[in-house]
Amino acid sequence: MSDESFRLILVDSDRIFRMGMRAWLDQFPDLQVVAEFDAAATALLFLESQITERSPNINLSIDLLITDLLLKPANDLTEQNLTGLDFCQRLRQLYPDLAILALSSPQPAATITKALNSGVHGYCLKGTEADELLAAIREVAKGNLYLSNYSGDLYPETSPRLVANLNLSNQTVRVVDVIKHNFYISGIQRIDQQLQSVRASLENQQMIGRLNQIVLEGQARELQAARWLIGQVWGSRRINIGVNSSDYVGNETSDRPPTASITTLAQNTNVLSIQASLWDRAIAKIQHNLANFSKTPLEIDILKEEKKRELLYIALRQVEQSLTDLRFSQIQPSQLEARISEVLRYIWRATIVDFFGKYYSVRDRANSEINVVEVLLKDEAIAKIEFLDKIPQVYVLFSHLLFGTEMAISNSNVAIGSLEAMQRGEIILDNLIVQIANAVIQPLLNNFGDFEEIKQSFYRYNLMATREIEKFRNNLSWKYRLEKYVIEPKLIFESRHVLLCLTESGIKQTSIYVPRTQELQQLEGVQLTVTLALELQDAIAPRLKSAIAFIGSGFVYVLTNVIGRGIGLIGRGVLQGIGNAWQDSRK
Repeated sequence: MSDESFRLILVDSDRIFRMGMRAWLDQFPDLQVVAEFDAAATALLFLESQITERSPNINLSIDLLITDLLLKPANDLTEQNLTGLDFCQRLRQLYPDLAILALSSPQPAATITKALNSGVHGYCLKGTEADELLAAIREVAKGNLYLSNYSGDLYPETSPRLVANLNLSNQTVRVVDVIKHNFYISGIQRIDQQLQSVRASLENQQMIGRLNQIVLEGQARELQAARWLIGQVWGSRRINIGVNSSDYVGNETSDRPPTASITTLAQNTNVLSIQASLWDRAIAKIQHNLANFSKTPLEIDILKEEKKRELLYIALRQVEQSLTDLRFSQIQPSQLEARISEVLRYIWRATIVDFFGKYYSVRDRANSEINVVEVLLKDEAIAKIEFLDKIPQVYVLFSHLLFGTEMAISNSNVAIGSLEAMQRGEIILDNLIVQIANAVIQPLLNNFGDFEEIKQSFYRYNLMATREIEKFRNNLSWKYRLEKYVIEPKLIFESRHVLLCLTESGIKQTSIYVPRTQELQQLEGVQLTVTLALELQDAIAPRLKSAIAFIGSGFVYVLTNVIGRGIGLIGRGVLQGIGNAWQDSRK
């Protein structure tokens, strides 16, 4: 590895590719990705700001810009709404010393030649082996030219096979394709499980009658037919994730198989596609109404709508960054669960710093300056116990997105990318970012709840009065007590978790089944008493209801058939007596 260090910028329309590329580059100390952009316009603005900050007479501090020749133009119609080739030409005009590496899909020879004439210093294919790509990045960053071996000859005498390869369309993985594929795998697994159960029942012929045997044999045939039909409809199309290296080899006699690094890249692309889909869904939901419809007060309820939205965005971004860091650290599945608490504390700290600003300060009544972030970070132990350690299913979500492990849902394991896994992942992610946001605001309320500058900047208008703030904090205090002594033991006893999810109408609650036997065995004191009371209620209530119903029906019988009839006879006798007396008086 070279002793030099290089500062890089990534510009690519594909968010998934940028995530994967940045995670891969982060493992090399000499390569630092300082920024990434999805369009040429934003990249040019960033470069312009770098020149302005450093002074026009100082060279640009960026060593290499990696972009795609098929870079899509931005949605906004501005003068910098550029395609990939236009972007390279503009960079050559404005920053002639900036090295450019085109990392793109296979292109015609004419396009590559035009790119080189436009100021591009190097060209590689997406899907190039890791070692070669690393060498290309370092070589171009030094100011040298580099052409991938896959580029071959860029002139008319190019071999026919290579020309055909250069004109191949770029086969990228779509999230929809991944979901379809994993839905197919999940369905096949369920059919196989059911078929195995039916066959096990058929093997034990002594325990089943002749009629049941005929029914089970019919079920087995139906399952086999269903499996074959699904295989024909869904399994015939294979999803090509990654690039077959033999398709782009310049030497026509070379037919080497894909390397292990390409296989790993394909698996990572699958997981990153699913993660990007979940993040896009979360971002879309954050843009909707964020009113609280969960029937329980939340710490973020005190924030203005735009501040609440900003905080959730930051929490989501920090969760994404933590996943990237874990992926880069090559953590093993057996190590992840023990690191979850540490990861959540990191997310909490980073969210506080990003939301308030590292140097944000206010003045107290003595006119002394107080650094808000420093004070809030001192409550890390409280946030860990009261919020972070109580966030459920974080390990399940991280393991699912890092290693592609299956999720246990409704007594069955579902594969990554399946509809059930996507829905459960959305709920867990929503709850995670909302609870992180709550954990950020809780120490703010405790330490700076009545600071006027804080109220003006963050609080909703109807909650700025001191009385309203104290009422809000008291409601939260009662919520903490109720959750600790009543609600949480009840949920543990019922094997449930209540999660907060983002919807188009607002924040709502949803319940999921999760085995919690170990937690139930650890309950003591008031919490254990609550579960015993619930168990006693379950044992007595049905019998008591039956007894009350029986006594009630008997009481109704006595009133209607005994007392009622007696009263009726008495009333009839009285009426008859009155009638007889009336007749006697007329005589």
